[in-house]
Amino acid sequence: MLLKSISKILHKTYVCNFLPHRYSALFINGLKATENFVFLLPHIDFPDRLSDKDVLLRMLNKRKSNFDVDKLENLWNVYIDLKKHKTECDNRRNEYSKQLNELYKHETEGNKIEKLKIQVNLIKENLKNLKAPLWAAEEAAIVEALHLPNSLHNLTPDNENKLIYQHKQPPKSCKNHSIIGQEQNLLMFMNNNNYYLTGDAALFELGAKFYFSNFLKSYNFIQFSCPDFVKSLIVEGCGIDHTDPNSTFILHDNENSEVNADKRMHLTGAGSLCAFFAYHAKNVIYSKLLPLQYFSMGRLYAPRDNKENTLFNVSQSSVVQMFVATKDGSDLDAQLNNVIEIIKNLYSKLDYHFRLVYVAADKLHNWESLRVSIEMYSSSLKEYIEIGNVSLSGDYISKRLMFTYTENKQNKFPHILSGTILNVPKFLGCVLEQDADFVIPQPFKVENWKQKTIC
Repeated sequence: MLLKSISKILHKTYVCNFLPHRYSALFINGLKATENFVFLLPHIDFPDRLSDKDVLLRMLNKRKSNFDVDKLENLWNVYIDLKKHKTECDNRRNEYSKQLNELYKHETEGNKIEKLKIQVNLIKENLKNLKAPLWAAEEAAIVEALHLPNSLHNLTPDNENKLIYQHKQPPKSCKNHSIIGQEQNLLMFMNNNNYYLTGDAALFELGAKFYFSNFLKSYNFIQFSCPDFVKSLIVEGCGIDHTDPNSTFILHDNENSEVNADKRMHLTGAGSLCAFFAYHAKNVIYSKLLPLQYFSMGRLYAPRDNKENTLFNVSQSSVVQMFVATKDGSDLDAQLNNVIEIIKNLYSKLDYHFRLVYVAADKLHNWESLRVSIEMYSSSLKEYIEIGNVSLSGDYISKRLMFTYTENKQNKFPHILSGTILNVPKFLGCVLEQDADFVIPQPFKVENWKQKTIC
């Protein structure tokens, strides 16, 4: 009866194409666990989110996502049914084994003992036959659940970006930063993968990084050193497709050997969210250390098309990346308000036109629940360019990469605020297109390149 029941479930599953052939760098089970090192097992909260399916569907609708909740629900039900059957088999095997042990104490042979032996062997065979389908169902369900987007923050607009702050008015000129950069020997472009900032543009880059660094330190942010390379596990854990060459730069082996797509290295840069989580994955901290307030200065690497060679479309950028971890959502909201005020002060002192907007739900990445975009106007493109951003992801990535803190002897997941609060090439491009002639801002000049001494 048990095998017939299992076969019925699996037949329905395969006919409906609910068990696709999929792999994951983040979740490894079954036979793959004998061939691959299992660094961590992500925490899956899909059952909790499915408890209010209407809310989940409304969120996906706002995101304009094509994620199929019914497919995931069916996959999950198949996995739970098979898991339940395995538990029943284990319990029955333990019960028969216990009865056998009792009989052995009083008699050495008999029909009852032989009957129990046959039943135990049948159950063992059932468990053996159940193992592969259960692993397949588990992998299909959990890998699909890992593609479910993050819940939306209540401040995220439904349809259009929402303006929350503006400093000064947009420039009225029609300047093009690429032309200005070449005429004034500030830019040397080979292509969007290979370019150089020269003269005052190079000083502008260094001065901007020192200015932001000193400002953040005055608000008790700690400078952090991050790696340039991360593993596929971290990329997928941060909600990015680790197999997509348009998402990250993937390092390939030059040798003619078979490469596991889930065990590669990615060039993301020290100024990326992945770089911070490369350190914090499977890390446990004490609650008294929260909130964490970090920032890093380094490169951000992201593949770009070759349609235009401008500072708005380069594959490598000097950036300042922020990373904040808090206990819960209310603390995270408080940190968001604090960071917004910091950004206002940072950019207002430079006296360029900029604005802050909440980004609409359909423009967010899967891992984001809210994004505040720092924008400046490009007179060449006649549109606003995002020169920085701050995103809330809640505990979405923490659960995937098992970043936890302990409180009252319980492990909980920190809520994360992160973002590139300065992208130097995009910032410089917009500054070159301002109404006035380009000059290095006073705070960026060499005499202001100071860093606080850390004892």
